[in-house]
Amino acid sequence: MQPKDDVLDPLIQDIVRTRKSQRLTQQQVADLAGVSRRTIVLIESGGDCTLSTLRRICTALGLQINAHTQHLPDLDDITRENEMLFFKQRSSQNN
Repeated sequence: MQPKDDVLDPLIQDIVRTRKSQRLTQQQVADLAGVSRRTIVLIESGGDCTLSTLRRICTALGLQINAHTQHLPDLDDITRENEMLFFKQRSSQNN
């Protein structure tokens, strides 16, 4: 059973969207990537795969995999934000 697109990982959504926009079948992508059609079906339905398989599929579709770090706020960030909120609240109460 295939999950809805909104529950698929965004990277897999991009792979499916790109494959369809290029009007390629799952078999054609599998042939280009050197994997089985079953692998493509599994991945597109939310199954797991290795990074090397994912790279092969992305390369076949002309996609790049990029890693981005997410900035997590540290104590200074939170303190700064709280001070700004405090001063905004205080200034609105004084007006």
